[in-house]
Amino acid sequence: MVREIRFEGRFDPELFRDFAIARARLLAVEITDMSVSDHCFSVRLVGEEALLGMFEMACLLGPAGCIVTGTESLG
Repeated sequence: MVREIRFEGRFDPELFRDFAIARARLLAVEITDMSVSDHCFSVRLVGEEALLGMFEMACLLGPAGCIVTGTESLG
């Protein structure tokens, strides 16, 4: 399954990128595209539906110092 997710909030781009990569690796989810800035993180993923949901939940909670204020799942 393929899913695109966009998170809005306040991010440390390097910290959030590293967090997302580590979670994807842990969940055996493939990141095929990723963009991160101070206010937006978007990612395109491939994996099992349940694992994609777990990845999304992990990112909603995020690393310390990063605050998610909104999310949109595009697939």
